[in-house]
Amino acid sequence: MGMRMCRRVLWVIFCLALFALPGYAQAMEQEALSKIIINIPSRTLELYKNNTLVKEYPVGVGKPSMPTPTGEFSIIEKEVDPCWYPPGKDYIVPSGPDNPLGYRWIGFAPLYGIHGTNAPWSIGLAVSNGCVRMQEEDVEELFELVDCETSVSIEYERIKVRVDARGRGSIGIYSDIYGRQPVTLASVKQALAQAGLDGLADESFLRALIRDIPEKQVVFAQFHNLKINGVLRPERIVSREGQKQVPVLALAESLNTFVNWNEDQQTLTRQNKTVPGIKHGTTVYVNAEHLPDLVGGRGIWDESENCLELMLPVANFDGQLLSGDIVRVGNHFAIPALTLAKALGERVKWQADTGQLFVQGRPASVMVIAGQPFVTSDTIGKVYNVAAAWDDQTQTMNLSYPLHPIDYSMYLNPGDEFL
Repeated sequence: MGMRMCRRVLWVIFCLALFALPGYAQAMEQEALSKIIINIPSRTLELYKNNTLVKEYPVGVGKPSMPTPTGEFSIIEKEVDPCWYPPGKDYIVPSGPDNPLGYRWIGFAPLYGIHGTNAPWSIGLAVSNGCVRMQEEDVEELFELVDCETSVSIEYERIKVRVDARGRGSIGIYSDIYGRQPVTLASVKQALAQAGLDGLADESFLRALIRDIPEKQVVFAQFHNLKINGVLRPERIVSREGQKQVPVLALAESLNTFVNWNEDQQTLTRQNKTVPGIKHGTTVYVNAEHLPDLVGGRGIWDESENCLELMLPVANFDGQLLSGDIVRVGNHFAIPALTLAKALGERVKWQADTGQLFVQGRPASVMVIAGQPFVTSDTIGKVYNVAAAWDDQTQTMNLSYPLHPIDYSMYLNPGDEFL
């Protein structure tokens, strides 16, 4: 027993010492979260951490006769002051100003790597023997930011769509260096759609890009962050013609509420409230100034975070979003009775023709809004035995179950145990 205990203690001490080593935990995290993406047509190398772009570097790539390989790789070696072994030669070029590898080598495949150069003019061109060249100061910086086993993805994408950290949406079209990928209007639209940005760039603008091949990113839209009740949303606001527009149908779905889009009249309707709508591609938007009219609440613009924060009335059940269909009725709030019944697993029957709701066979006190039954915060406890509390600061109705403790002993047979 004593020997077993000693082994356990030694194992714990070993683990603590391992993770206490300077930089060990940081290096492990770096390997797990770093990623390099090299795009040959744009001659760029992007470094990502946690799927967030950290920095983009210009690079030189392989010439058409000796192309840079595409595919998924990982860093297999790192070397300071590498020597160069010229192909087909029997001599070695040591580190120094005559060495075309520069002073850093980051290998990602046999005979292929990311390295510096003694020909800085070649950055941005396709002139190497297949390796990826960087400016010396850039590769020395990258060398310190990545470790072995960091993933390296090499792509051949002539169409590059991105939204940068400042919310600028841009598209770039680049030369077909290896003659592999024609670009059409359809393929450009498909790239925008895959990025969730379809319909936001005019066709005339896209045709001009295809014709001119700008060889750089061209901004076509400005995007903003969206918060609802303090939570950052995946939906993005887009600025067009001086108006901030919100993708309203995706937002409504995430809030578990329903908004009707009338294509012919270009309007959005929710609970008998109608506002103008706009459709770009397959996505329907509403001007941010009309959003509170459609879903209630209030909005605050935060310039420092490039963010519109909306305080919208919602209902939470046991800490989870239940519904965004909240209606103020005098000094109280009403929520959809059928939505709450589904969350509770209650047996209900709704008779739309008579406007009556039956809960476990008994008629319930409800009010009908837009053809659907709603239960108010002052009567919800009688209908569903649920406690309701309104938080004005967060615009949230917090529901919890049950309001009154339930005595299950009435369902037991005499002599049964009740735990």
